[in-house]
Amino acid sequence: MTYRILIFSEEEENFVMEVMASPSTTFHELHTLIMDACEYTETGNHQFLICNEAWKVKEKIHLHNPQSVAYDEDLFLMDEVRLEEFIEEEGQHIAYIYETDSRKKLLLELVENIFGKKTDKAHVSRRKGTAPVQFDDIEELSIPTTIIPNTVETDDNETEDTDDGDL
Repeated sequence: MTYRILIFSEEEENFVMEVMASPSTTFHELHTLIMDACEYTETGNHQFLICNEAWKVKEKIHLHNPQSVAYDEDLFLMDEVRLEEFIEEEGQHIAYIYETDSRKKLLLELVENIFGKKTDKAHVSRRKGTAPVQFDDIEELSIPTTIIPNTVETDDNETEDTDDGDL
C-alpha cells in the first residue's frame, strides 16, 4: 500500500505538494523530505501534530526529546514512529511545524490509500507553487549583523558606505 499525502499551506495559497509514502516510512523520513523539498533549514525541535477532523491536536511527534514533557503526555520521536502508527484512514489531518519560534506550519492530509502499489522511498510526486518562507525576517536567522553590509542605495542606483562604526 502507498499513502498519497497532500501538503498545503494557509500562508501560501498557491502552494501544494503531493507526497507518496509507504506506511512504514518514519516521520523523520517525511520530515527530511519536506525540509529538502521546501529548501528549509534545520532549526531545532520540529513537530508533527496528529489532529482530528477539526484540526485539534491529539498527539505530538517530536524531532528531538523535548526539555519538558507533561507527566501525562506520551513521548513520540520522529525517528522511532512510522506513519502507519498514526495515519489510519483517508482524511487524516496532520500539521507539520517547520519553524518552531513563530509556529509556522504546513498542513497535511491523507487523501488516498493506494492498494496494490508499493513505494520504496517517500518522494514528492507533484508540486505547485512556492513553499512559504521559513523565516519572516533576517533577525530570525540568528546571523550576526556584522556580516550585513552597511550600505544604502542612492537615487542614482549606486551604493554608498554608511558604516560610521556603530552597529
